Amino acid sequence: MIVDNTNPGEKLYSFLKQLFPEKHESLDSDNLYCFISRMDDCLIADGEFIKIVYNSSINYILRRLVNTAEYLKRKYETDEFPAGKFVEELRKFIKQETRIPDNESEKIIVLLQACIQSKGKELKTSRKKRLIKEYKSKSQLRCYICGKDLNEEEVKIEHMWPKTMGGATEEFNLKISCSDCNDKKKDYINSSDFHYEQICLVTDKEDKSFSNEMKKEYRIALWAKSDYSCMRCGKPASIVGKLNFGRINLEDS
Repeated sequence: MIVDNTNPGEKLYSFLKQLFPEKHESLDSDNLYCFISRMDDCLIADGEFIKIVYNSSINYILRRLVNTAEYLKRKYETDEFPAGKFVEELRKFIKQETRIPDNESEKIIVLLQACIQSKGKELKTSRKKRLIKEYKSKSQLRCYICGKDLNEEEVKIEHMWPKTMGGATEEFNLKISCSDCNDKKKDYINSSDFHYEQICLVTDKEDKSFSNEMKKEYRIALWAKSDYSCMRCGKPASIVGKLNFGRINLEDS
């Protein structure tokens, strides 16, 4: 038996990247990245800004598709409509409201149904307790996002790939976190999902107002960029503990 440790939402995310690659051979890249390339060049970002805009756009498409599928399921999967009406309406939406190629639409529909199915699964209390005990037996309880030490009462079970975006409620997608990170991470998919345009600070980490200006959402966005690991040693926060910040360029906000 082959065990598939991949979230339905991740499969859809990867498939969307195949459908809409960052660079397309049939398109003139100079025209395709007209304003984005100029902005990237202006910021001397070496392609990082282009990557953020691209990934954010893929996240938007995924979120719109998953949320639309959920909306149609709630509307049409009731006693008022015949069986199969939900899938029929989802297929109609894909055909009429998008330009996803016809030969790829059925795979999108299958993946969206899998996302909605994962979204509806709940984590039972007994299973949650078992997971916490397993973590405790292997190492000390630590938030995988910020590295904070936790006691059993403080532990939250966090879906690394958000459940609302097709994340599985299975061990491969579950980690322990503190309640604050669990709350602030919300249903963000990755670092490009956060409001990156707001992360521009006028204070330095030595200033008294830094902790207020450097909101938890911004911290999580930066931690997510390095997969919640130390950028120097590469070890995850769950092992090394609390992660700190420092400006790469001391003259840049």
